[in-house]
Amino acid sequence: MHAAQECFAGLGIAIAVALVFAATVAESSISGSSSEVVRAVTGPASLQLRARSGQGFDEHLLKRVERLPGVKQAAPLLEQTATVSAPSGRRTTIDLAGTDTSLAVLDGLGETLPLAALRPGTIGLSKATAEKLGITIRPTPTRSGYGEVTLQMRGKATRLRVSAVLGHEAVGALSRALVAVMPLERMHQLAGLPGRVTRIFVETRPGARARVRAELSRLAGESLEVAPADQDVTLLREALGPSRLASGLFAAIGALLGFLFAFNAMLLTVPERRQAIAELRLAGARRAGIVEMVAFQAICLGIAASLVGLLAGYVLSVGIFHQSSAYLAEAFTLGSNTVIGVSAMLLAFVGGVLATCLASGVVLLDLRKGRARDAVYQQDGVAGDALGATAQRRLFTGAVGLLAGAGLLYALVPVAAIAATVLLALGTVLAVPLVFGGVLKLMRLVTERYSGLITLPVVLASLRTTTLRSLALAATGAVALFGSVALGGSRENLLRGIGTFAHSYVAAADIWVTNPGDNQAVDEFDPGQAAARIARVPAVASVRTFQGGFLTLGSRRAWIIARPPGASRQVLEREILQGNANMAVARLSESGWIAVSKQIAEEHHTGVGGTLTLPTPRGSVRFRIAATTTNLAWPPGVIFVNTADYTRDWATTAPTALGVKLRPGANPMLARSAIAHALAQTGGGGAAEAQSGLEVSSAAHRQASINSLTSEGLVQLREISTLLLIAAISAMAAALASSLWQRREWLSGLRLAGAKPSRLRRILLLEATLILGAGCLTGAVAGIYGEVVIDGYLRQVTGFPLASIITGTRPLEVFALVLAIALVIMMIPGWLISRVPPGLALEND
Repeated sequence: MHAAQECFAGLGIAIAVALVFAATVAESSISGSSSEVVRAVTGPASLQLRARSGQGFDEHLLKRVERLPGVKQAAPLLEQTATVSAPSGRRTTIDLAGTDTSLAVLDGLGETLPLAALRPGTIGLSKATAEKLGITIRPTPTRSGYGEVTLQMRGKATRLRVSAVLGHEAVGALSRALVAVMPLERMHQLAGLPGRVTRIFVETRPGARARVRAELSRLAGESLEVAPADQDVTLLREALGPSRLASGLFAAIGALLGFLFAFNAMLLTVPERRQAIAELRLAGARRAGIVEMVAFQAICLGIAASLVGLLAGYVLSVGIFHQSSAYLAEAFTLGSNTVIGVSAMLLAFVGGVLATCLASGVVLLDLRKGRARDAVYQQDGVAGDALGATAQRRLFTGAVGLLAGAGLLYALVPVAAIAATVLLALGTVLAVPLVFGGVLKLMRLVTERYSGLITLPVVLASLRTTTLRSLALAATGAVALFGSVALGGSRENLLRGIGTFAHSYVAAADIWVTNPGDNQAVDEFDPGQAAARIARVPAVASVRTFQGGFLTLGSRRAWIIARPPGASRQVLEREILQGNANMAVARLSESGWIAVSKQIAEEHHTGVGGTLTLPTPRGSVRFRIAATTTNLAWPPGVIFVNTADYTRDWATTAPTALGVKLRPGANPMLARSAIAHALAQTGGGGAAEAQSGLEVSSAAHRQASINSLTSEGLVQLREISTLLLIAAISAMAAALASSLWQRREWLSGLRLAGAKPSRLRRILLLEATLILGAGCLTGAVAGIYGEVVIDGYLRQVTGFPLASIITGTRPLEVFALVLAIALVIMMIPGWLISRVPPGLALEND
């Protein structure tokens, strides 16, 4: 096998291995590194007593927990989401923990955690947080300490001195998370939550866990939750599930297409390899020996390509594919390390080697019993390159069967998208001979109609004698377009769906006032006189209070959205899956009704008109379901409730957002500035938002922020689609170059007959256009079918808001783009090959 063909085949295998390995590592790294963070926080603790809201519970409960039989140690923690800003202007959202030395002792950090981190009036930052803010990790000769930062939390802004930067030697895996610590008493003051904690971690004595859990449950009653200390790991894995499924689907399809690239590359070498096998058989070689030779070559190629794929996958996983989890940061403390599992490495490597062996096995078909040893030389055209009419009909029948099977599978089992897509991809490849034959017949009719054409008849004659090579090239184009249209289209539909949700979600107000970076409006703040001052701004028509938070419901950390009557109309109208929008809006204005994500309702075996019991801070409360919705791009799911029920059952009147409606004709930018000035007066003067601790944003700005954040969680889909498109174009160009190299003798014969290089280039360009055009057309049509299948899977399994399929001119645009780029790349080797010496034809006679 020629080196160029080996490289082409190896490229396909490497792409497949890299996609599978990178996607697996990137996804597992989020939960793996975050698990390390959770273990660093909990230490030897096995249980926790946890609040059901950010308001926490009375810290005096700690004394009662410590006195329980079987409790070895207990430590309190007050957690809040906050924003830290550096003098340079950089800022980041963090998990701020207020604690005392008991937690450090419980975690085994008592000897390494700097006491400076818990000094009054200061804050200790993790190394990752300091790096994000651009704070110098080590003091320099001209600078002592770490400077100051501004902490914005619960509507207040406070300047604090950074007393410590906590590296791995001090806090272990926590050093790579965006966290900060401060003394518990100071945290009470800044959060406005005196005497409150959100969690108590409990280390039990050996054999006493069950008894301690029972005692904790009696203490907790109906208002608190008793859970394993590492509960966040389970909740995070559930939250990552939908994005993992989406990325896994894209990676699996990308790997399938990579394997098909390799298979098509092998087809380019079939003629020479079949001839070589025939000569070996005529020389007396045994079938077993030939099989061993082919297997050895395949294993060597598979190992080399898979190793390259693993290396490329690692680079992708820590770079391009490094999965962003910022959209989950408000609900979870996340790590940022890359975690590589041995199982993922072995799976990708073994899969690559096996796929190579499978693709290489095509040439062994000539070893079938009853087949003549020189059968390859008994065919028309180039030996080993012919594809008979019977074979073409069988392939077409197989293509029809696969496409029908994919449609039936999708209709009966929408979640079996990978299997359905595999059938579609294989059916696309098998349909290429029919489409290619149709294109050639059409071109023959053109030559009969226009007798003055000179180049086209030569091209048709050439294509008729190189059937298998031509079909391999066309199949490569079909696979490329199938993946580009199907994956790219589904990704665009997903992003448009998220964009539609973001627009409807912020449409309830013209200006939003929230804690900095709180896109989901889940962090409470003390409004003080802010609402009254904002209402006095001339451009303001009304100010409404919005509330929300997170609720642990089974294995899900659901997003609670509490809105005043009528404020959920627009988002519900677009996101309802079951139920009537008008009726749902009306019922949400009444007490005792909620709207929930379809996934949550199905998990609890209920639906519209049924009931769902929520574990609220007031206790378990039963609600009736008015409608089911998408998950609004929050994977664990959402729950809509009216503000009256939320205020009562969550025992809080604190807002998480203020929605401002402007008077008709008011300028949003001027109104935003005026509102920021009003907040500055609330905070005591000075810089508006820095003094108030709140962020003022227009609806458009908040929508863009939500789009950006939620899209980050799906960045793998974009990277996989882009990488696949680049790989497809590269594979097509490589296949063309390899095919051209194989045909030097034929081209030298044309040169010997008097053809000029310029004419040869026209012949090659037209030939490539017909071959790839037929393949790309087949792939584009099948890709639309694949897009429907993938959309159905994403809608059914992930629960993401998904826009309806609108193909429009996109398949045509991708068709033209891929074909044009591949042909342009092909012109370089085409120009070189067109100058082949005429004497080459004589040398091989």
